[in-house]
Amino acid sequence: MKEDFLQYIWANFLYKSSELTTHTGKKVRILHPGEVNRNAGPDFFNARVQMDGLVLAGNVEIHLKSSDWYRHGHHLNAAYDNVILSVVRTDDARVYNSQGREVECVVPEFADDLYREYVFLRDSRPQPECARRFKGVTKDWFYLILPSLAVERLERKVEDIRQLLLQTGNDWEECFYRLLCKYWAGNVNSEAFYQLAIRLPYKVLLKYAGQLSVIEALIFGVSGLLEQAGDDEYVKMLKKEYVYYRAKHRLVEMPAQTWRFMRVRPGSFPTVRLALLAAFICRFREILPHLADTDSVEKATAFFDIGTSPYWDTHYLFQKESAACKKRMGKTLRQVLLINAFVPFLFIYGRIQGNERLTEKAVRWLEQTEPENNHIIQAWKKYGFVFDSALQTQALIQLKKEYCDKHLCLKCRVGREVLKSKSGRGLSLE
Repeated sequence: MKEDFLQYIWANFLYKSSELTTHTGKKVRILHPGEVNRNAGPDFFNARVQMDGLVLAGNVEIHLKSSDWYRHGHHLNAAYDNVILSVVRTDDARVYNSQGREVECVVPEFADDLYREYVFLRDSRPQPECARRFKGVTKDWFYLILPSLAVERLERKVEDIRQLLLQTGNDWEECFYRLLCKYWAGNVNSEAFYQLAIRLPYKVLLKYAGQLSVIEALIFGVSGLLEQAGDDEYVKMLKKEYVYYRAKHRLVEMPAQTWRFMRVRPGSFPTVRLALLAAFICRFREILPHLADTDSVEKATAFFDIGTSPYWDTHYLFQKESAACKKRMGKTLRQVLLINAFVPFLFIYGRIQGNERLTEKAVRWLEQTEPENNHIIQAWKKYGFVFDSALQTQALIQLKKEYCDKHLCLKCRVGREVLKSKSGRGLSLE
């Protein structure tokens, strides 16, 4: 048995009892197992459990043995200090984090034949899950339902932006700034960038939008990465600037260990992305007012045509010089920001302002943007489907995350069509 099986049990609520008991006798009820982390750090982020009536939010770590906590060095790693629960197959040791706090441990029970089922699903289950029944679905019909699924996904993102608006007191600029930060580094450091946006408000940065060195000092200072950055001339300048502005605006740094570098390509290191963010902020004041008036996707993506300050031409990390390479925002990141920030923001802005032209333009931009290419899209391509826009690929992501992953086949239009074909009324895919 491997840890990935226990992760499967945990993620899918497949333990026998809805209430677990820790090694210290505390009663635990799982409210949400958390989100799977495929990079460095705890196995599940943002889990919620009720422990002796108290609701806790944090991370969950999975091991075959609780003593693996020490074997993997988690007791020395502050990145694991927010672990609220250790889930194991064998509880053979009490474990403590780097601050000396004991981590509660549970041993979920599961049906004996579950492991065999898991191995079968892991090794032979097709993606998409209803692939073997695709003969009951016509390709023309499938393409026709994609726009509505894409709008579904857009509506879900709009609800997230509504929450951001509430949190920022209906400040559109602050809301857009936080939204951009959330997607500025993809999945690995998205939470870290979002926390940076909260600690370093746009209204503070706006005061110095024409001074790149000050913006860099503020961003790197609040990130927590500046403190141990060394003492070359560039770093000395940033530290000097930050000491002054930190006191002026009463800023508080993030823990440096919040940022993850492991399994991240150098071009996407947090340091490089932070430097790009600083350059972008210097242009941010020009961008937002023109977003509603921008006609094409090409003009919208041109907003992201930025590069870092000269120091980062020869650095990926502080103090470590590298071969000269101009750091600019790549095509993939531009696409991510357009799809996940620009388009949803334009959509909700148009809706709240009662401007249909803007909501229609947001959908049109998705139609004009190149299709994404990830494991979800690749799975559909194996069955002969071809996609030509981000509108279609966003629809596939909606289908996977909101229907397939949640096993909502009876609520899924594809699932219902597949089941209908069982009665002989479906149409051939051929």
